[in-house]
Amino acid sequence: MTAPGAVLAGIALAVAFCAPAGDVQAIDREIFKDIRDRYEGLALRLRIDLKGATGAAEPNVARLEGIAQPAERAPVLFGSLETVYVQRITREGGSRLGLTVYRSEEEARRLRASAIPGPSLSNPAYDRTLASFARQGSTSVVLELQAGKNDPQGQLDEIETLLDRVFYVKSEPGTEALEDFVRRHTGMPISRLHSLTGLPDDRIRAILKETQPPQAP
Repeated sequence: MTAPGAVLAGIALAVAFCAPAGDVQAIDREIFKDIRDRYEGLALRLRIDLKGATGAAEPNVARLEGIAQPAERAPVLFGSLETVYVQRITREGGSRLGLTVYRSEEEARRLRASAIPGPSLSNPAYDRTLASFARQGSTSVVLELQAGKNDPQGQLDEIETLLDRVFYVKSEPGTEALEDFVRRHTGMPISRLHSLTGLPDDRIRAILKETQPPQAP
């Protein structure tokens, strides 16, 4: 009878021979550079709400199957139709891209430059302090790809598809989408609804009136 250790060694050897060379799930270097050149540092309008981080949880993960977000208790940091600033795009390991999102470029500079204690041997919690401070005014979006490194065009197409599901990249919201936004946010002030949608105040008031429940006789 074969010893268990020999069986395990044989399995490991077989896996090593069958595994493809290189990390096929990594992001292609040229695709990553192209995406950074095209989208890093842009102000983009949101299609969806973005939630803030809670603990170590990833707040917003976009896959072809849909958008995954943390528990309902996680706060919405940036709402749909708001314009946000994509400050940084990074490789997160495997076939994953991370986007760091702030409300604006000015706020990104302010939050990164002010009230953050400098690193020192007397402050062992510096890294945690920095991460906690950044989360107060920023969040992240993780794009999780199915296409592997051996399919760079597939990776590029998938990244752009996922970006367009989070932001209005290839189009702007139509009138129907803007009016539906008003119907879903009846508690917002008219001035804020006008700022986000661009709809005339009279039209916003009419939509809000339509959504009011009928009064009892």
